[in-house]
Amino acid sequence: MSDDTRDRALDALHVCEQVSTGCTVAMAAIGGMAPEIHLALDCADVCAAAHRVLARGEGGDAATVAGILDAAVRASEASAAACGAHADHHEHCRRHAEAARACVEAVTAFRTTL
Repeated sequence: MSDDTRDRALDALHVCEQVSTGCTVAMAAIGGMAPEIHLALDCADVCAAAHRVLARGEGGDAATVAGILDAAVRASEASAAACGAHADHHEHCRRHAEAARACVEAVTAFRTTL
């Protein structure tokens, strides 16, 4: 397992959680974006959980680690698609979609090392 690849995944998960949370707050202030808010909250929560599990290092249950990483990729993909549709007129959605896509890339790269 590459420590560099793991570190990139950890960083991407953390950034995605933070940016997703910020986007959620901004979307709530705008109103009328309930589906996107739900996906962003899922993304933030799953990325935070994946970050905690991955940060523990080796020694955990491999299936649990793989499962939470797969869930983070799925949640990030869904949220990136939803917010990406609003990226041209909401800066917070643009930043969120970018962070979620970067998370997908970093986590997928790490996942292949398991």
